[in-house]
Amino acid sequence: MSPRARGRFGSLRSGCGVLVVAVLLLALFSGAMELFWTRVDQRRFPWAYEETGRPTLVGTWVGSITTGRGAVRGLYLDLQLKPLDFEGRAVRRSSGNNRIYRRHGSEMLVGELRMCGGPKEQRFTVTGYPVDDDASRFSLGFYPADSVPPDGLAPSHMRGMWNHKDSLRVEADLHMRQGKSAITNTADPETGPPQAGALHRASANEYPALCRRLRG
Repeated sequence: MSPRARGRFGSLRSGCGVLVVAVLLLALFSGAMELFWTRVDQRRFPWAYEETGRPTLVGTWVGSITTGRGAVRGLYLDLQLKPLDFEGRAVRRSSGNNRIYRRHGSEMLVGELRMCGGPKEQRFTVTGYPVDDDASRFSLGFYPADSVPPDGLAPSHMRGMWNHKDSLRVEADLHMRQGKSAITNTADPETGPPQAGALHRASANEYPALCRRLRG
């Protein structure tokens, strides 16, 4: 190999080495920043992180609501914290929420609601936010998870109170779903006033047992 070729090869190898080091440093910096912002989030919202060792609002809850006509509906509620966005897909959303620094009261809860006791089980996608900084009060919205949701009573919104331990008290706004229609009537004791209920911390296995009791 000629001296000139060896020089070009050496320069190329040196350039690759610099690139590898730069990539490693970038990865380390990115990981350190994610850890930093996660720790900040945990400190600000300990109710959303099991790692803090404190009671959390996130997790699985099972219970029921009783309508104004005396109908009982079993509930399975799985709440999770919406992950922080470290990818930079949207620096600032329309609501003014920064992707890695949440504002109090911003939408940060996601999850699933299942309701049984009617003709068919109903499944909903959940989004929501804490009303109070400590999540003692929260608000949830529900959207059918099925492309063709079953007819029957269905929730649209739920307001809840958490005792910072193992129980929730809730009130749900219900409507009567018929095909694509969502019907409410202020004179109807089920779709007029909010319907009260309660849930407790439970494993997912408790919900099917509750549904079987309601069917029986």
